[in-house]
Amino acid sequence: MSIDPKDFDMPVASFNPNPMKLGLFTDGLPDMPFEQVLDEAVKMGIQVLEIATGGYSCAPHLDMEKLLHSAQARKEFMQAIESRGLELYALNCSANAIGPGERWASHAPDVMNTFRLAELLGVKHVVAQSGLPAGAPNDTTLNWVTHTFPPEMMDVLKYQWGVAIDFWSKAADLAKSCGVETIALENHPMNLVYNVPTVLKLREAVGDIIGLNLDPSHVFFMGGDPLAMARELCKQKAVYHVHGKDSRINPHIKGLDCYEQGIYNGPAITRSWNYVAVGYGHDALWWKTFFATLAEGDYHGPVSIEVEDPLMPNNLIAIQKSAAFLKETMLS
Repeated sequence: MSIDPKDFDMPVASFNPNPMKLGLFTDGLPDMPFEQVLDEAVKMGIQVLEIATGGYSCAPHLDMEKLLHSAQARKEFMQAIESRGLELYALNCSANAIGPGERWASHAPDVMNTFRLAELLGVKHVVAQSGLPAGAPNDTTLNWVTHTFPPEMMDVLKYQWGVAIDFWSKAADLAKSCGVETIALENHPMNLVYNVPTVLKLREAVGDIIGLNLDPSHVFFMGGDPLAMARELCKQKAVYHVHGKDSRINPHIKGLDCYEQGIYNGPAITRSWNYVAVGYGHDALWWKTFFATLAEGDYHGPVSIEVEDPLMPNNLIAIQKSAAFLKETMLS
């Protein structure tokens, strides 16, 4: 006997019509040729791609200048992706476009060219970082303020936010003129935007084209709560991208260090935390709760695998394990 929901005087839960898609940030395989990366992605059940254009990345799978100036190169590039049933969802320019001096001089042009390339490729989404200025006009080194004592640090923040708002207002104008709909800034340390208050501050100043690329791995080691961040930012419709990335805390070292000041790529055994394949830092229940929180908040974008695991045999294996884990825990 079949049951008709109309027979019951109660609401019936609707199914999620737009499940999240499994993505891959291809920079995890920098030494692998582009078409081989695409073939591996298909084998893993990847649906959408995120590809780096410059900034801190050497952009191993994309030639910015060639694609900007050659329609034939763009056609071949997109054909390689689409012929395999994949979608180019986002371009990634993780950069410090507001850094001082020559060290970061190429980053602002990289960001702006990423918007121009997005228009030519028909891409609507760009992943980036807010960047971090120096602490004053004549400084030449970065200054990440994590404490507002002494009181002079408030002057540093005032200057830095002025620099950031000026740059990202101009960048947002260009992005919109190029048809870009979202700029997802990664919550990464040593950036002015790294948590909920900072992304909402820049969003209020620049506009709702700015949102967050929510990367749980950074939140874990900075001591925040990705579930709380997802819940709050979904209320604001400000989660624009999600990285499938995990980290494992070494509490016996974290408890002594508080903040990581060791060598970034130092031996795993000496660090207070390490990036790991997804599921090797936090279990399936945590990730299922994370995805449920995002779905409840109406997030339907990709979950893009980004992996740096110093203990796995190689990054391909770490990505394969992450993909298998995510397919079991995502609401798709």
